[in-house]
Amino acid sequence: MHKQITIDEDILDNFVEFLEAHEDDIIYNYKGKNNQILINSSLVKRIVHFIKKQKTLKEESLSDLVKAYIRAAFELTNNSVVISKNGHIFIKIIDETVKKQIPEEEKNTVKNRYNGIKEEELESFYKEFFEEEENQHFFFEIAQEFFEKNFIEKKISNDEYEKKAFSYIHNLTLKKLMEIYDDEDGFFLGFAGYIFRIHFKEVFTYLAEFILDEFALSNQHILDFLNYYAQDILVIGGEKYKVPHIEAENGLRWTVPSMLSIVKIYTKAKKNIIMLKKERNALQQEVQKFYINGLSPIKNNELLKAKKINLEIQIEELSRKINKQKNRLETTKNEEKKKIIREDILRKQEQRNALRKQREKVLKNIVKKSSLTQYMILQKELDTLSRKLQREKKVIKQNEEAYNSIKTSLVKALISKKSKI
Repeated sequence: MHKQITIDEDILDNFVEFLEAHEDDIIYNYKGKNNQILINSSLVKRIVHFIKKQKTLKEESLSDLVKAYIRAAFELTNNSVVISKNGHIFIKIIDETVKKQIPEEEKNTVKNRYNGIKEEELESFYKEFFEEEENQHFFFEIAQEFFEKNFIEKKISNDEYEKKAFSYIHNLTLKKLMEIYDDEDGFFLGFAGYIFRIHFKEVFTYLAEFILDEFALSNQHILDFLNYYAQDILVIGGEKYKVPHIEAENGLRWTVPSMLSIVKIYTKAKKNIIMLKKERNALQQEVQKFYINGLSPIKNNELLKAKKINLEIQIEELSRKINKQKNRLETTKNEEKKKIIREDILRKQEQRNALRKQREKVLKNIVKKSSLTQYMILQKELDTLSRKLQREKKVIKQNEEAYNSIKTSLVKALISKKSKI
């Protein structure tokens, strides 16, 4: 639960007046809910500055002091949530009547799944403050941390995994939530349990993928861990236990030997695709540098050369007309007609000069042979990469059904435990 801090009444009175003076930065009925309040980041900074100036409050952490005085100023119940996220402070008022009474020994424990908070309150918070773009990798990161700590560093046994995996993951979820929301209120113990439950399969699907990736590298600990599920009956302390199997819906039972080849092939292809896509993206960026106004250098040159030929035809036609007029000029005796012919020759010469300048501009924009050769080499490499990528995708497609069967079966085994016979 949140820390208990002794409130100085004089400071509290000043703080309430301070909040009233900045009420425009407090959003009541936040997101249309009358039990939600948001204090925006600009006011939060002023609140922090206000608390810092109170010399008698040095012994407590600034974050705890800010939340304690906010609780007191808004006259919040102990159940209400005060969290900081992205610089804002969010308040969710949870009335005593919506919190279940739980035995003292079960408070703040995993046994009490939601720490007494009703599910509708947790669901409301989840929809409004957790289903965001920034949380899309939340459970991937939890599964990754759990895997690295317990399978790579500690080399967890199957027995310890069955006993403690759920509580380990629940605790990681709680730790990550408190890091995100900068809060240690008991609300998040319940919320951690809630989101773990609704994302339960997602977490273990990620975990299964991490296990299979390492399995493909022939990690001995992973091989031993998975071999456990190949057993039928275990005898422990004279008691018989049935071990869960890596078994598909159609009854196909996967073992380490039957999985290994498929997982190795699939995982290798998956890694190759990631690598090839990175290489392709890098090459595409290099190739893109040769593009001109959205056109490839080859297409650019084709269009410019066609334009150059068209301009040369026009220049040639004008030259022919100019020569014809010059011949007329030599044979014409009438000065008025000569003047008209001279003006026409001058006009046509200006037109021809303009066309010649256009042709020079076109010639400058034609991609040089050296650059064109470089582009062609890169394009050839890109085509080769694309063919390799297609081959690896074909390998994925050929093995996808079997791999997904293994993964789904492993997820089912990972969330199961040995049962006493």
